[in-house]
Amino acid sequence: MFQEEIGIVDTDSAPEGPTDADNTNGFSDMIEEGNALEDAVLVASAEPLSKISVEQALKDMSLWLFGSTLQTFVDSIAAAEPDVKQIGRSVKEIVDMFAQSEASISAIACVLASSFSDSLDMEDVETNAELAAAGESSDGLEHDLLHYILIAAADYAHTTDMTNSTRRVLQLLVQLSEVKVDVGFRWLLYSVVNAGKLAQYAHYVDQYAESTLQAALARDLGVLQEQFPSLFYTVLPQIYAAFPDAFPGCRGIVKSVVALIDQPQVYRLSTLIARGQLQLFGHRQATIIAIIGMTLESDAFEQVCFWQLLNAEVGGDEMRVAGIAHYLLLEKRIDPASNSEAATGLLTLLKATPPTPSLLKPLFTYAAATDNSDTGMDFSGNVLTAWIRTSKTALLNVLSKLAPSALSTEEVQSVVSQWLERYSQQLDDKDRYEIQQALVPKPTAPVIKIPDLSSVERSSEHRP
Repeated sequence: MFQEEIGIVDTDSAPEGPTDADNTNGFSDMIEEGNALEDAVLVASAEPLSKISVEQALKDMSLWLFGSTLQTFVDSIAAAEPDVKQIGRSVKEIVDMFAQSEASISAIACVLASSFSDSLDMEDVETNAELAAAGESSDGLEHDLLHYILIAAADYAHTTDMTNSTRRVLQLLVQLSEVKVDVGFRWLLYSVVNAGKLAQYAHYVDQYAESTLQAALARDLGVLQEQFPSLFYTVLPQIYAAFPDAFPGCRGIVKSVVALIDQPQVYRLSTLIARGQLQLFGHRQATIIAIIGMTLESDAFEQVCFWQLLNAEVGGDEMRVAGIAHYLLLEKRIDPASNSEAATGLLTLLKATPPTPSLLKPLFTYAAATDNSDTGMDFSGNVLTAWIRTSKTALLNVLSKLAPSALSTEEVQSVVSQWLERYSQQLDDKDRYEIQQALVPKPTAPVIKIPDLSSVERSSEHRP
């Protein structure tokens, strides 16, 4: 599995890294830079509810205006057979009174959080979503108390004006999320999917002391994926459409996407990527490399799916593919035997991208390395043979210009000779001849110096 922490790299706000794909140094520094840009853990601004008991909360002096409403609410939850709909109406009354008052946020949150008990089951939002999609009326759906809390909060959070009541209600949700992590992803679903109000979720995130939209989405999408994976993949395009700038380069979101994915979902997401309806990796080299580094020790099937998605978004982009090749071949020196998923994924990326000097340099350097010459030659020869079939003219042109600009003539000749020998059955006589001719130094045209005839012309003007 991917690493358990939620790692975030902000593609848009992060300073740009090196754009020269031929720069073989500094990719490790770029990864450290990307890791340094990870957002802090979401931190609420109020006192943790774990330190407050319901009994203490009910004694808070600021709750005097509620009269017996809160105690009745607590007692109804403890009933042998609680009436969820009736309690839901009480929730609406409590939230309305709270929003218009100066009652303690922590105290009210503590009282409402008492409804998150084992005696009251949490809602199966996935089943309800399926029933709603099938045309089931809202009266036929079974909801939990959190659903009624969100409905009550939405009456204040739907507005774009950040009034005091709106701010208090959103801070109440933030406090509740400390007790029940479901609050975040449920509010995300309610805001974006059910109500279509993007501002509701964005305002909710703003109430955290240290947070970004990326960090909140990574956390809440992660919880949604763990609890309801089918619903997660269903609503993912809708949530991306709502927050397109928060997705690219967010390691937490990529982690959630790949964690429990299957091949039908890979195909579906790859199609969305091709249509421009989903973007996961972005264009920043440090971001992409940090994400790849995170996956190298992951489950084999997850890696396979990850590379399929990466290929769908990055394949054919010479600059991004060159950066990945430099990192994996020159810095990581991956061993295809132990990193077969990454090696195969990189092979696919390289074969799908026309050859350029920035792509040939890591291939030839990897092949020429003395510590893994056989492994490097097999990998590089595999790519070169594919290019001969798909991009022969481009490959021959690049080979003719490769030495000595990137590597020594001897290194290039050695790699090509081993390639022709190892892959002889895949190359015909014409291929071998054209490859060898591409390496022959081209004679430079002689420079003909044209004499300056201006003085002769001037002297002739004075002749009688």
